[in-house]
Amino acid sequence: MSSINMTSEGTIGIRARLERGGWIQSAGFDGLLLIFAPLVTLPIMAGIYLRIPALAIGGFLTLAFAHYFSTVVFYFWDENREYYRARWLAFFVGPLFLAAGVLAILSLGVPLIIPVILFFWNIWHVARQNCGILSIYRSRAGVSDQRQKIVANRTIIAVSTFLAVWNIDTHPDVAGLFGLVSDSLTRVVKIVAGVAAATFAMQLALTLLRRREPMGIPEGLFLAASLLFFYPYLFLYNSEIATVAMLLPHYVQYLALVWLLHRRKFGGAVDGAPMVLRQLSSNLWLLIPVLFVIGFSFYLLRDVSVGQGYGSVFAAIYLLVALEHFYLDGLIWSFRRPHVRQTILPFLLRRPSGASPALVSPK
Repeated sequence: MSSINMTSEGTIGIRARLERGGWIQSAGFDGLLLIFAPLVTLPIMAGIYLRIPALAIGGFLTLAFAHYFSTVVFYFWDENREYYRARWLAFFVGPLFLAAGVLAILSLGVPLIIPVILFFWNIWHVARQNCGILSIYRSRAGVSDQRQKIVANRTIIAVSTFLAVWNIDTHPDVAGLFGLVSDSLTRVVKIVAGVAAATFAMQLALTLLRRREPMGIPEGLFLAASLLFFYPYLFLYNSEIATVAMLLPHYVQYLALVWLLHRRKFGGAVDGAPMVLRQLSSNLWLLIPVLFVIGFSFYLLRDVSVGQGYGSVFAAIYLLVALEHFYLDGLIWSFRRPHVRQTILPFLLRRPSGASPALVSPK
């Protein structure tokens, strides 16, 4: 068996590229928690196929609700108080209207509408997060061409949508509502989504061929990961299980980014947020148990609800929390707002050494 010369010129070149790559944090952090995040969730997927409820359902709900409630911490930043109060209709009245609308639809006995909204809003939400992370990598590569961002974002959203509707026939709620409209609606949606995905993918390929800046390893890997993020829909026959398989790494990505943001922003700070939040930001040994308790408590709540015959109530709570998260996330991470750019971007774009590159809007 031949040995590998670790001091060869080619190997040193690869090592140097990895060390100097435009990572958000590091090759290990980015690779495990952002680019190859599905690997982290393999135990939960194993629990699904081995039918271990505590690992499958418990693991999913733990990650899901820890991720949902991570959104709430943005309300506790001192510098956000004036911003939220100035936009109180959006940040306080909006969630109440959304909750009232969801409860009204459920009470009217038209439950298919909510799951369908959740399904397609979910696609948009996850794809947009990938677009935002990719823009951070693009910024590190020194790319300021807005056309590249626009074309890449369109392609990620279009390809994600096409993959998500690939087995839409197996989603009882979406297929059921489509069937009420027309027997051929599912096929039309697939064709339209496929044409859009192919068109934008070709446009992205041409744009990258004309690109002057070299594409680094981090940006290239994350671009590929973003385009393939919804791959479970191609290999898993059941759309609902495929959605679980797709969402799990999304939760990991979100939690990793929120933790990294808070660690850089409050990890060594003496003010700017409540002491508990600052302590959680700087101590993983404290943060992980807290997130586990928050998330796993909803698994226990589900078990009690189902056991007492209130499973539908828990399902309604889950739907409402998810939709509220989608809504608030769109406000909190809206980089079109100067306040968001000033309070979030410097910490996400900051290199681990502390140097801050020019600000480029991730979304």
